[in-house]
Amino acid sequence: MFTLFFRGMILYIAMIFTMRALGKRQLGQFQPYEFAMTILLADVISAPMESVSTPLLHGLLPVAAMIVVYGVITLCSMKSDRLRAFFSGKPAVVVRRGEIDRAELNRLCMSVSDLLEGLRGAGFLDPADVGTAIVEANGSISAFAKSEERPPTAREMGVSTPYEGMPLVLIMDGRIQPDNLRATGKDEAWLNRLLKARSLTVETVFFSSLNTEGEMLIQPMTGEIETLRAMNEGEVGW
Repeated sequence: MFTLFFRGMILYIAMIFTMRALGKRQLGQFQPYEFAMTILLADVISAPMESVSTPLLHGLLPVAAMIVVYGVITLCSMKSDRLRAFFSGKPAVVVRRGEIDRAELNRLCMSVSDLLEGLRGAGFLDPADVGTAIVEANGSISAFAKSEERPPTAREMGVSTPYEGMPLVLIMDGRIQPDNLRATGKDEAWLNRLLKARSLTVETVFFSSLNTEGEMLIQPMTGEIETLRAMNEGEVGW
């Protein structure tokens, strides 16, 4: 019993390390060779996990081999455009200037229903609003509105807008996020002073973030959410 338990644990850890080697991709963003690897991994690891008579190395060695092959394919794809197109495919434009390309759909073995489903996933209920749609190499559909259908930009309206970067989470579930706090150029003493002025401590704050306009959001464990000016615009440096 304990043998099966520890074998399962070892193989599970090996699976986690292998999936981490694929980077931050989601399952739907896998390239074809990456998706094939995940299917094979499940089959290879299941055999030694189910049977004690199967040597553990019979599961670990194929996993190591697939990691090596994956690394070689990834490296070749980074070095060669032709190999990248062979292993991963190329994006295909299926809607051009508002018109569906029937020939391209047939080449991709896609139906109009598949295209409409992808457009809805991209936020378009009415295909008449789509100016360009692209089937990416991983099978997802990127769609863009016609120029006359999209909202005007601030540049087109002649409006000057401030820089908008990613807000930094300073406190999460009562714990300071030191890397993010360091990125702001401030320290814990500064953060504690801000909280103390509002009768709060780090432990009593559920969530707090600071945006690139110097505004801090504070959500206590109990009580109302508060937004305050924590930094001047010239102090924001990330």
